[in-house]
Amino acid sequence: MHYAEIQDEKRDVLWRGRVSVTKEGFLSLVEKIRTIGRSNSKEIAGIFMNPTGNYHITLKYFLEQNGFIGMIHLIDARRTVHLRKIMNLGKEKSDPEDAHVLAATPFVDRSSLERRDHERSPLSEVTREREIILRNVTRISNHIQADLNVVFPEFPSIMSIDSKTGMAILEKYTTPENISGLDPEKLLKFMQKNGRNHFKLEDAQNIIEQAMKSVGIPDVEGTYSFRLRMNVQRLGSELSALKCVEKEIEFRSEGNEHIGHLREMKGIGAVNAAVIVSEIGNIGQFDSALKLQSYGGKCPDMSGSGGKVRATGITRTRNSHLSNAVHESAVSLVVHRNHEFYELFSRETMKKKSRTEAYVVVGKRLLFHVYGIMKNAKPYRERKPGNTGGGSVPMEA
Repeated sequence: MHYAEIQDEKRDVLWRGRVSVTKEGFLSLVEKIRTIGRSNSKEIAGIFMNPTGNYHITLKYFLEQNGFIGMIHLIDARRTVHLRKIMNLGKEKSDPEDAHVLAATPFVDRSSLERRDHERSPLSEVTREREIILRNVTRISNHIQADLNVVFPEFPSIMSIDSKTGMAILEKYTTPENISGLDPEKLLKFMQKNGRNHFKLEDAQNIIEQAMKSVGIPDVEGTYSFRLRMNVQRLGSELSALKCVEKEIEFRSEGNEHIGHLREMKGIGAVNAAVIVSEIGNIGQFDSALKLQSYGGKCPDMSGSGGKVRATGITRTRNSHLSNAVHESAVSLVVHRNHEFYELFSRETMKKKSRTEAYVVVGKRLLFHVYGIMKNAKPYRERKPGNTGGGSVPMEA
Protein backbone atom coordinates (compact mmCIF):
# COMPACT_ATOMS: atom_id res chain seq x y z
CA MET A 1 0.00 0.00 0.00
CA HIS A 2 1.19 3.52 -0.90
CA TYR A 3 -0.10 6.78 0.56
CA ALA A 4 -0.50 9.68 -1.87
CA GLU A 5 -1.52 13.32 -1.70
CA ILE A 6 -2.03 15.96 -4.41
CA GLN A 7 -1.62 19.67 -3.61
CA ASP A 8 -1.86 22.90 -5.60
CA GLU A 9 0.59 25.80 -5.52
CA LYS A 10 -1.16 27.19 -2.43
CA ARG A 11 -0.50 23.87 -0.70
CA ASP A 12 -4.22 23.19 -0.49
CA VAL A 13 -4.98 19.46 -0.51
CA LEU A 14 -6.86 18.45 -3.66
CA TRP A 15 -6.88 14.74 -2.91
CA ARG A 16 -5.34 12.23 -0.55
CA GLY A 17 -5.74 8.50 -0.30
CA ARG A 18 -4.23 5.04 -0.39
CA VAL A 19 -3.00 3.26 -3.49
CA SER A 20 -2.94 -0.52 -3.53
CA VAL A 21 0.07 -2.24 -5.07
CA THR A 22 -1.92 -3.69 -7.96
CA LYS A 23 -2.38 -2.71 -11.57
CA GLU A 24 -5.87 -1.45 -10.78
CA GLY A 25 -4.53 0.65 -7.91
CA PHE A 26 -1.76 2.15 -10.06
CA LEU A 27 -4.18 2.90 -12.92
CA SER A 28 -6.56 4.64 -10.52
CA LEU A 29 -3.71 6.87 -9.31
CA VAL A 30 -2.74 7.79 -12.88
CA GLU A 31 -6.34 8.65 -13.70
CA LYS A 32 -6.70 10.66 -10.48
CA ILE A 33 -3.59 12.73 -11.31
CA ARG A 34 -4.76 13.43 -14.86
CA THR A 35 -8.35 14.23 -13.84
CA ILE A 36 -7.29 16.73 -11.18
CA GLY A 37 -4.82 18.33 -13.61
CA ARG A 38 -7.51 18.78 -16.27
CA SER A 39 -10.19 20.06 -13.90
CA ASN A 40 -7.87 22.68 -12.43
CA SER A 41 -6.13 23.56 -15.71
CA LYS A 42 -2.81 23.09 -13.99
CA GLU A 43 0.42 21.52 -15.16
CA ILE A 44 1.97 18.88 -12.95
CA ALA A 45 5.00 20.27 -11.14
CA GLY A 46 6.33 16.83 -10.36
CA ILE A 47 5.79 13.57 -8.53
CA PHE A 48 7.81 13.18 -5.34
CA MET A 49 8.54 9.85 -3.67
CA ASN A 50 10.62 8.50 -0.80
CA PRO A 51 12.99 5.74 -2.07
CA THR A 52 12.27 3.26 0.73
CA GLY A 53 14.03 0.00 -0.06
CA ASN A 54 12.59 -1.44 -3.29
CA TYR A 55 8.95 -0.61 -2.56
CA HIS A 56 8.93 2.48 -4.77
CA ILE A 57 10.46 0.87 -7.86
CA THR A 58 7.31 -0.72 -9.33
CA LEU A 59 5.21 2.45 -8.93
CA LYS A 60 7.99 4.64 -10.35
CA TYR A 61 8.32 2.34 -13.37
CA PHE A 62 4.55 2.24 -13.91
CA LEU A 63 4.24 6.04 -13.79
CA GLU A 64 7.12 6.46 -16.26
CA GLN A 65 5.49 3.98 -18.61
CA ASN A 66 2.30 6.04 -18.46
CA GLY A 67 3.78 9.33 -19.59
CA PHE A 68 5.39 10.79 -16.48
CA ILE A 69 8.98 10.43 -17.67
CA GLY A 70 11.32 13.01 -16.16
CA MET A 71 8.71 14.16 -13.68
CA ILE A 72 9.45 11.76 -10.80
CA HIS A 73 11.81 12.96 -8.08
CA LEU A 74 13.14 10.70 -5.34
CA ILE A 75 13.52 12.60 -2.07
CA ASP A 76 15.81 11.10 0.55
CA ALA A 77 13.97 10.37 3.79
CA ARG A 78 16.54 12.45 5.69
CA ARG A 79 15.63 15.43 3.51
CA THR A 80 11.96 14.82 4.29
CA VAL A 81 12.79 15.29 7.98
CA HIS A 82 14.41 18.63 7.08
CA LEU A 83 11.30 19.68 5.12
CA ARG A 84 9.12 18.83 8.11
CA LYS A 85 11.11 21.32 10.17
CA ILE A 86 10.71 24.00 7.48
CA MET A 87 6.94 23.41 7.52
CA ASN A 88 6.86 23.61 11.34
CA LEU A 89 5.26 20.21 11.66
CA GLY A 90 5.35 18.24 14.88
CA LYS A 91 7.34 15.11 15.63
CA GLU A 92 4.50 12.81 14.61
CA LYS A 93 5.62 10.66 11.71
CA SER A 94 3.41 8.40 9.63
CA ASP A 95 2.93 7.49 5.99
CA PRO A 96 0.07 10.00 5.47
CA GLU A 97 2.21 12.70 7.12
CA ASP A 98 5.14 11.87 4.84
CA ALA A 99 2.86 12.01 1.80
CA HIS A 100 1.73 15.48 2.89
CA VAL A 101 5.34 16.67 3.22
CA LEU A 102 6.34 15.19 -0.15
CA ALA A 103 3.38 16.82 -1.92
CA ALA A 104 4.52 20.22 -0.60
CA THR A 105 8.15 19.66 -1.61
CA PRO A 106 8.21 21.77 -4.84
CA PHE A 107 6.56 24.72 -3.05
CA VAL A 108 8.72 24.57 0.07
CA ASP A 109 12.02 23.69 -1.60
CA ARG A 110 12.26 24.91 -5.20
CA SER A 111 15.72 23.38 -5.63
CA SER A 112 14.12 19.93 -5.48
CA LEU A 113 12.81 20.45 -9.01
CA GLU A 114 16.35 20.90 -10.29
CA ARG A 115 17.82 17.95 -8.39
CA ARG A 116 18.01 14.77 -10.44
CA ASP A 117 17.89 11.23 -9.14
CA HIS A 118 21.14 9.34 -9.07
CA GLU A 119 21.20 6.24 -11.26
CA ARG A 120 23.40 3.30 -10.38
CA SER A 121 24.70 0.58 -12.67
CA PRO A 122 22.65 -2.66 -12.70
CA LEU A 123 25.80 -4.42 -11.43
CA SER A 124 25.25 -2.67 -8.08
CA GLU A 125 22.28 -4.94 -7.37
CA VAL A 126 24.68 -7.91 -7.45
CA THR A 127 27.37 -6.20 -5.37
CA ARG A 128 24.75 -5.22 -2.78
CA GLU A 129 23.66 -8.86 -2.59
CA ARG A 130 27.24 -9.73 -1.69
CA GLU A 131 27.08 -7.16 1.11
CA ILE A 132 23.98 -8.87 2.52
CA ILE A 133 25.71 -12.25 2.44
CA LEU A 134 28.77 -10.81 4.20
CA ARG A 135 26.55 -9.49 6.98
CA ASN A 136 25.01 -12.95 7.34
CA VAL A 137 28.48 -14.54 7.50
CA THR A 138 29.52 -12.14 10.25
CA ARG A 139 26.33 -12.67 12.25
CA ILE A 140 26.50 -16.49 12.06
CA SER A 141 30.23 -16.49 12.89
CA ASN A 142 29.45 -14.41 15.98
CA HIS A 143 26.83 -16.96 17.07
CA ILE A 144 29.34 -19.80 16.67
CA GLN A 145 31.99 -17.83 18.56
CA ALA A 146 29.54 -17.14 21.39
CA ASP A 147 28.66 -20.83 21.81
CA LEU A 148 32.29 -21.91 21.60
CA ASN A 149 33.13 -19.45 24.38
CA VAL A 150 30.90 -21.57 26.59
CA VAL A 151 31.77 -25.15 25.63
CA PHE A 152 35.19 -24.96 23.92
CA PRO A 153 36.76 -21.48 24.26
CA GLU A 154 40.20 -22.75 23.19
CA PHE A 155 39.08 -23.87 19.72
CA PRO A 156 39.21 -20.51 17.84
CA SER A 157 42.85 -20.02 18.90
CA ILE A 158 43.95 -23.28 17.27
CA MET A 159 41.57 -23.51 14.29
CA SER A 160 39.69 -20.90 12.26
CA ILE A 161 35.95 -21.40 12.66
CA ASP A 162 35.22 -20.36 9.05
CA SER A 163 37.87 -22.60 7.48
CA LYS A 164 36.79 -25.79 5.74
CA THR A 165 38.65 -27.97 8.26
CA GLY A 166 37.44 -26.00 11.29
CA MET A 167 33.81 -26.23 10.19
CA ALA A 168 34.16 -29.95 9.44
CA ILE A 169 35.52 -30.65 12.96
CA LEU A 170 32.78 -28.61 14.61
CA GLU A 171 30.05 -30.24 12.56
CA LYS A 172 31.20 -33.83 13.25
CA TYR A 173 32.68 -33.68 16.76
CA THR A 174 31.55 -30.27 18.08
CA THR A 175 32.41 -30.50 21.81
CA PRO A 176 35.61 -31.28 23.78
CA GLU A 177 34.01 -34.47 25.11
CA ASN A 178 33.75 -35.86 21.58
CA ILE A 179 37.25 -34.74 20.58
CA SER A 180 39.25 -35.74 23.67
CA GLY A 181 38.69 -39.47 23.14
CA LEU A 182 39.76 -39.52 19.48
CA ASP A 183 42.83 -41.30 18.14
CA PRO A 184 45.28 -38.65 16.78
CA GLU A 185 45.83 -40.63 13.58
CA LYS A 186 42.08 -40.80 12.93
CA LEU A 187 41.66 -37.08 13.55
CA LEU A 188 44.63 -36.29 11.28
CA LYS A 189 43.12 -38.27 8.39
CA PHE A 190 39.82 -36.49 8.91
CA MET A 191 41.54 -33.07 8.86
CA GLN A 192 43.49 -33.90 5.70
CA LYS A 193 40.36 -35.22 4.01
CA ASN A 194 38.40 -32.04 4.73
CA GLY A 195 41.23 -29.57 4.16
CA ARG A 196 44.70 -29.27 2.84
CA ASN A 197 47.39 -31.88 3.33
CA HIS A 198 49.65 -29.48 5.24
CA PHE A 199 48.34 -30.70 8.61
CA LYS A 200 50.69 -32.83 10.68
CA LEU A 201 50.16 -35.29 13.50
CA GLU A 202 51.22 -32.60 15.99
CA ASP A 203 48.25 -30.46 14.87
CA ALA A 204 45.78 -33.26 15.61
CA GLN A 205 47.44 -33.99 18.95
CA ASN A 206 47.27 -30.32 19.90
CA ILE A 207 43.51 -30.17 19.26
CA ILE A 208 42.98 -33.30 21.38
CA GLU A 209 45.15 -31.94 24.20
CA GLN A 210 43.29 -28.64 24.20
CA ALA A 211 39.98 -30.53 24.30
CA MET A 212 41.13 -32.66 27.28
CA LYS A 213 42.07 -29.61 29.38
CA SER A 214 39.32 -27.29 28.11
CA VAL A 215 37.66 -25.02 30.65
CA GLY A 216 34.35 -25.17 28.76
CA ILE A 217 31.24 -26.37 30.56
CA PRO A 218 29.82 -29.87 29.83
CA ASP A 219 27.08 -29.84 27.21
CA VAL A 220 24.88 -32.24 29.17
CA GLU A 221 21.63 -31.73 27.26
CA GLY A 222 23.31 -31.27 23.88
CA THR A 223 21.84 -27.80 23.36
CA TYR A 224 25.12 -26.18 22.37
CA SER A 225 26.04 -29.11 20.11
CA PHE A 226 22.78 -28.70 18.22
CA ARG A 227 23.23 -24.95 17.84
CA LEU A 228 26.85 -25.25 16.77
CA ARG A 229 26.11 -27.88 14.11
CA MET A 230 23.15 -25.90 12.79
CA ASN A 231 25.11 -22.64 12.58
CA VAL A 232 28.14 -24.33 11.02
CA GLN A 233 25.90 -25.67 8.27
CA ARG A 234 24.40 -22.21 7.80
CA LEU A 235 27.88 -20.67 7.67
CA GLY A 236 29.00 -23.17 5.04
CA SER A 237 25.94 -22.35 2.92
CA GLU A 238 26.55 -18.59 3.16
CA LEU A 239 30.25 -18.96 2.30
CA SER A 240 29.29 -20.99 -0.78
CA ALA A 241 26.82 -18.28 -1.76
CA LEU A 242 29.55 -15.68 -1.25
CA LYS A 243 31.89 -17.47 -3.66
CA CYS A 244 29.06 -17.76 -6.18
CA VAL A 245 28.15 -14.06 -6.08
CA GLU A 246 31.81 -13.00 -6.28
CA LYS A 247 32.27 -15.14 -9.39
CA GLU A 248 29.17 -13.48 -10.84
CA ILE A 249 30.58 -10.03 -10.08
CA GLU A 250 33.87 -10.86 -11.80
CA PHE A 251 32.01 -12.30 -14.79
CA ARG A 252 29.81 -9.21 -15.14
CA SER A 253 32.86 -6.95 -14.72
CA GLU A 254 34.66 -8.40 -17.72
CA GLY A 255 34.98 -5.85 -20.47
CA ASN A 256 34.15 -2.91 -18.20
CA GLU A 257 36.89 -0.42 -18.95
CA HIS A 258 36.48 1.58 -15.74
CA ILE A 259 36.65 -1.49 -13.51
CA GLY A 260 39.68 -2.71 -15.45
CA HIS A 261 41.49 0.59 -14.91
CA LEU A 262 40.73 0.55 -11.18
CA ARG A 263 41.99 -3.02 -10.83
CA GLU A 264 45.32 -1.92 -12.27
CA MET A 265 45.87 0.13 -9.10
CA LYS A 266 48.05 -1.75 -6.63
CA GLY A 267 45.79 -2.59 -3.69
CA ILE A 268 42.36 -2.41 -5.39
CA GLY A 269 40.60 -5.77 -5.60
CA ALA A 270 38.15 -6.90 -8.25
CA VAL A 271 35.10 -6.76 -6.00
CA ASN A 272 35.74 -3.31 -4.53
CA ALA A 273 36.49 -1.96 -8.01
CA ALA A 274 33.12 -3.30 -9.18
CA VAL A 275 31.31 -1.82 -6.16
CA ILE A 276 32.83 1.63 -6.66
CA VAL A 277 32.11 1.81 -10.39
CA SER A 278 28.60 0.34 -10.15
CA GLU A 279 27.51 2.61 -7.29
CA ILE A 280 28.76 5.68 -9.16
CA GLY A 281 26.98 4.72 -12.39
CA ASN A 282 27.34 7.29 -15.16
CA ILE A 283 30.17 9.63 -14.12
CA GLY A 284 28.43 12.41 -16.05
CA GLN A 285 26.03 12.71 -13.11
CA PHE A 286 28.83 14.46 -11.19
CA ASP A 287 30.06 17.92 -12.20
CA SER A 288 33.37 17.57 -10.37
CA ALA A 289 35.51 15.29 -8.25
CA LEU A 290 34.32 17.25 -5.21
CA LYS A 291 30.71 16.26 -5.92
CA LEU A 292 31.78 12.63 -6.17
CA GLN A 293 33.70 12.90 -2.89
CA SER A 294 30.60 14.32 -1.24
CA TYR A 295 28.45 11.49 -2.63
CA GLY A 296 30.96 8.99 -1.26
CA GLY A 297 30.83 10.57 2.20
CA LYS A 298 34.43 11.82 2.16
CA CYS A 299 33.69 15.50 2.70
CA PRO A 300 33.16 17.42 5.95
CA ASP A 301 29.71 18.23 7.24
CA MET A 302 29.58 22.02 7.46
CA SER A 303 27.69 24.13 9.96
CA GLY A 304 27.56 27.92 10.14
CA SER A 305 26.12 30.83 12.07
CA GLY A 306 26.73 34.58 11.98
CA GLY A 307 28.81 34.34 8.84
CA LYS A 308 31.17 31.76 10.34
CA VAL A 309 31.36 28.28 8.89
CA ARG A 310 33.04 25.28 10.51
CA ALA A 311 33.35 21.56 9.91
CA THR A 312 31.45 19.30 12.30
CA GLY A 313 32.82 15.94 11.20
CA ILE A 314 32.35 13.78 8.13
CA THR A 315 28.97 14.03 6.42
CA ARG A 316 26.50 11.24 7.10
CA THR A 317 24.47 12.03 3.97
CA ARG A 318 26.16 9.66 1.56
CA ASN A 319 25.96 6.43 -0.37
CA SER A 320 26.97 4.01 2.39
CA HIS A 321 27.78 1.20 -0.06
CA LEU A 322 30.21 3.39 -1.98
CA SER A 323 31.62 4.84 1.25
CA ASN A 324 32.33 1.36 2.69
CA ALA A 325 34.00 0.16 -0.51
CA VAL A 326 36.16 3.29 -0.66
CA HIS A 327 37.23 2.85 2.98
CA GLU A 328 38.14 -0.82 2.44
CA SER A 329 40.08 0.15 -0.67
CA ALA A 330 41.86 2.95 1.20
CA VAL A 331 43.03 0.50 3.86
CA SER A 332 44.12 -1.98 1.18
CA LEU A 333 46.05 0.69 -0.74
CA VAL A 334 47.99 1.54 2.41
CA VAL A 335 48.55 -2.09 3.41
CA HIS A 336 49.86 -2.91 -0.09
CA ARG A 337 52.03 0.22 0.08
CA ASN A 338 50.76 1.84 -3.07
CA HIS A 339 53.33 4.62 -3.30
CA GLU A 340 51.09 7.68 -3.56
CA PHE A 341 48.51 6.57 -1.01
CA TYR A 342 51.01 5.16 1.47
CA GLU A 343 52.94 8.44 1.40
CA LEU A 344 49.70 10.38 1.89
CA PHE A 345 48.68 8.16 4.83
CA SER A 346 52.11 8.57 6.45
CA ARG A 347 52.00 12.33 6.00
CA GLU A 348 48.59 12.58 7.66
CA THR A 349 49.55 10.40 10.63
CA MET A 350 52.68 12.54 11.12
CA LYS A 351 50.29 15.48 11.53
CA LYS A 352 48.96 13.66 14.64
CA LYS A 353 45.79 12.60 12.85
CA SER A 354 44.28 9.28 13.88
CA ARG A 355 44.45 6.31 11.51
CA THR A 356 40.72 6.65 10.84
CA GLU A 357 41.11 10.31 9.88
CA ALA A 358 44.10 9.45 7.69
CA TYR A 359 42.09 6.76 5.88
CA VAL A 360 39.37 9.34 5.17
CA VAL A 361 41.98 11.52 3.47
CA VAL A 362 43.22 8.52 1.48
CA GLY A 363 39.66 7.68 0.46
CA LYS A 364 39.10 11.25 -0.67
CA ARG A 365 42.23 11.08 -2.84
CA LEU A 366 41.07 7.74 -4.25
CA LEU A 367 37.73 9.25 -5.32
CA PHE A 368 39.66 12.12 -6.94
CA HIS A 369 41.45 9.56 -9.11
CA VAL A 370 38.28 7.54 -9.72
CA TYR A 371 36.61 10.66 -11.11
CA GLY A 372 39.52 11.25 -13.50
CA ILE A 373 39.71 7.59 -14.53
CA MET A 374 36.00 7.37 -15.33
CA LYS A 375 35.68 10.87 -16.80
CA ASN A 376 38.65 10.54 -19.16
CA ALA A 377 38.49 6.74 -19.65
CA LYS A 378 42.21 6.54 -18.93
CA PRO A 379 44.29 4.46 -16.47
CA TYR A 380 45.43 5.69 -13.08
CA ARG A 381 48.28 8.17 -13.06
CA GLU A 382 50.03 8.94 -9.82
CA ARG A 383 49.50 12.44 -8.49
CA LYS A 384 52.75 13.97 -7.24
CA PRO A 385 52.94 16.93 -4.84
CA GLY A 386 52.92 20.18 -6.79
CA ASN A 387 51.63 18.51 -9.95
CA THR A 388 47.99 18.18 -11.00
CA GLY A 389 46.19 17.24 -14.17
CA GLY A 390 48.67 16.94 -17.01
CA GLY A 391 51.57 17.14 -14.59
CA SER A 392 50.83 13.71 -13.11
CA VAL A 393 53.03 10.78 -13.95
CA PRO A 394 52.21 7.13 -14.71
CA MET A 395 51.86 4.74 -11.78
CA GLU A 396 55.16 3.21 -10.73
CA ALA A 397 55.41 -0.55 -10.52
